[in-house]
Amino acid sequence: MLLQHPREARLAICSAWLTRLALENSELHRGVSFEASPRVRELATLPGAALLYPGPGSTPARDLASAPPPVLFAVDGTWHQSEKMLRLSPTLARLPRVSVDAGRPSGYGLLRAEPGEVHLSTLEAVALALGDLESAPERFAPMVAAFQRSVALQLACSRGDRRSPRHRGEAWRGLLPSPQDEQDRAGDAGKPERGV
Repeated sequence: MLLQHPREARLAICSAWLTRLALENSELHRGVSFEASPRVRELATLPGAALLYPGPGSTPARDLASAPPPVLFAVDGTWHQSEKMLRLSPTLARLPRVSVDAGRPSGYGLLRAEPGEVHLSTLEAVALALGDLESAPERFAPMVAAFQRSVALQLACSRGDRRSPRHRGEAWRGLLPSPQDEQDRAGDAGKPERGV
């Protein structure tokens, strides 16, 4: 179950959406506090339910492969947002924590800074955890490949011609019509399109 902060949902590169698409039986819930959510509370009270979240006291996912949790919760947001979400959702905060070790930095690369090497995107963490829990990391490799492709496309767009003019510096200004050109065309309303 993916629990996404509402602000994270507005980002083009939010990995929870890709995770939801890749995992047939996953659910995506948006909010800051989940204490009032009947579905989240129902699944959080299942014996063995766990929270995918790094930190002291967390159990490596590979150590749970013989008895994986029936439900794995993943919090999606910045680290500040995820900490707030857990603070406001004590039922989730009390769950046993599961961690993963990618052995590498996040795949966000230059697109988004993570606070440390153990911090991954939601998609990467979920794919690694499920691969460890099911002892089948290759099964979830296509998820990570899709995420990496998404990041590469975002980076290409941020550097290419389609990048927002606010970030292009002064070079783009020469491509815009001059104020005189705009004035000359002010009386030309153009032709209406068919059906309008």
